[in-house]
Amino acid sequence: MKNKIINIKSRTSGLEIMNEKLAKLAEEWDISKDVAFGMNLALEEIATNIIDYGYKGKDDYDIVIRFTLEKHKLRIQIKDGAKEFNPLDMKTPDDLGKPLEERSVGGLGIHLVKKFTDNFSYRRSNNKNIVTLTKSLD
Repeated sequence: MKNKIINIKSRTSGLEIMNEKLAKLAEEWDISKDVAFGMNLALEEIATNIIDYGYKGKDDYDIVIRFTLEKHKLRIQIKDGAKEFNPLDMKTPDDLGKPLEERSVGGLGIHLVKKFTDNFSYRRSNNKNIVTLTKSLD
């Protein structure tokens, strides 16, 4: 098992650092481009929601991201101290087949996270939100 932990600040520049780290790890750990792309989209969606909604654009908070490579899967854990929010409580939009201008706002990003991961979980511990994204490498 391999682990890498990074800390980013709750600002959009932190997203670039996070994306670069995942790209480097994908290469180092021999993760396919398809898996890396999907997990990057899922990770970016979660981190953007934390920055924009959890911390409401305040840029001096920490977000801790742990990348773990297990035998046949990649796990990414995102931990933040923002207000409690369980993304799994968001309902999947029922208007996905409609044109973009006719869709209601909200839920699409979480739907994409579910699509690009094999497992998506949430828990609250010690006043921290902990989201875990897992993808099989098989």
